Amino acid sequence: MENGINSIAVWGDSILKGAVTGYSENRFDVLEDKNSLVLASRKLGFTLTNKSVFGNIINKAQRALNRDIAKGLTCDLGLIEGGGNDCDYDWAPISENPDVPHNPRNVLPDFLHMMDEMVQTLRAHKITPLLMTMPPLVLDRWYKTITTGQNEANIRKFLHDDMFKLYSVHELYSLNIIKYAVTHNVQFVDMRMALLEAPDYRALMCGDGIHPNVEGYAYMATVWERELPKVKKEY
Repeated sequence: MENGINSIAVWGDSILKGAVTGYSENRFDVLEDKNSLVLASRKLGFTLTNKSVFGNIINKAQRALNRDIAKGLTCDLGLIEGGGNDCDYDWAPISENPDVPHNPRNVLPDFLHMMDEMVQTLRAHKITPLLMTMPPLVLDRWYKTITTGQNEANIRKFLHDDMFKLYSVHELYSLNIIKYAVTHNVQFVDMRMALLEAPDYRALMCGDGIHPNVEGYAYMATVWERELPKVKKEY
């Protein structure tokens, strides 16, 4: 690309891995050749090293980044994507007992702290960091996903009978990615806003309510194609 960014490494979760649901009998299928970054790389010509992992949370991504850097991985741009699994809960114990305290897999301060350490690691190795906001939930579909096979009454009790809490917690983490990026001078791609700007973002999401579908990943690719050439190389 004209901005000098010709190689990109990614530490993300199933969304940048290209996971989809509902296309086969498998729980997940992976769009190896049609995920958003692969499609964008064909258009923009950058080399892609995708270290994204299903179910990734920020501490696992941080450990992977540190290992990869220690093994000599180099690139122009390091993309950190996460939050969707960090802000989520282990719903089985909530289904069993909603009255005891339950925390997300990573509480927000810990999530932001580890994300900051990842950014600092990239910069220490002369790699430009880039963040991505979280695609929006399709709330009713996600609620069905987390309650299927569980005690729905107990989950509703934990949510104080407010299903929207699922969306608000998810949005809180995404908004804090932006807040962190602005206050720490880190560039970011607002994928959440881009998807919400679509005429019908629900049509771009899988039946589980959290993963983009084939059309959604193609749409995300157009966002990368528009935004990645705007990124300023720091080193």
